[in-house]
Amino acid sequence: MVKQLRSARWCLWAASLLAATATTAYAGPGGSIAITSDYVLRGVSQSNGKAAWQADAHWDFASGLSAGLWASQVELLPESDSWELDSYLQWHGALSSDWDLGASATYYSYPNDPRYVDYDYSELRASLTWRDQFRLAASWTPQVALYSYSDGLAEHRQVWTVEGSWHRDLPARLDLALGVGYYYPPGLDYATYAYGDATLGWKYGHWRVNLAWIWAQNAAHRQYALGPEGGPLVGTLTWIF
Repeated sequence: MVKQLRSARWCLWAASLLAATATTAYAGPGGSIAITSDYVLRGVSQSNGKAAWQADAHWDFASGLSAGLWASQVELLPESDSWELDSYLQWHGALSSDWDLGASATYYSYPNDPRYVDYDYSELRASLTWRDQFRLAASWTPQVALYSYSDGLAEHRQVWTVEGSWHRDLPARLDLALGVGYYYPPGLDYATYAYGDATLGWKYGHWRVNLAWIWAQNAAHRQYALGPEGGPLVGTLTWIF
């Protein structure tokens, strides 16, 4: 509990400091409401293969900063619905006409979590994008609890994640994105796994529709990632405001 309170206080302090120093001439709110056929995180379903409502609310600053909250329905144990609530602070800026740099800090929390272990955690992420087409990102979780049915509970573990993606706009308001990733908690045998997706999107005004094909390495390699493999096909309808 002390760890979670400290993480939450740090996020609030950082958000307040950066918001105070950011130029607010073009500041404004934003967000989205979505329904998805399966909430998938890094190749693994967080809603047990079921549909989930999701919502985001944030505030953008002129300096490239944004701070917000994101929520989704989850089913982390069979027939036990609960919520994921993420508070985040992120920044992006142009290094040149071709290159963009991004960074974020996210605190993942699970109110009314039916599991007996506290799985809340914080994550730091950095990304580099070329011409809004190719992106390379790395994430670090300094401390998280992981559970395996075969090996039991592994507490206070670090996790590294590396991801690469390609994005291309298509005619008729369509776009295509391909992504691959690798999940790596050091020191845990058979806990590393690869995952990927191919997503076809269509946008019109404030609306967006995505159809994603999901792939994740077999269960033997992701025994510490609870939940079934997502998909293989996931549809999402989003209204952006």
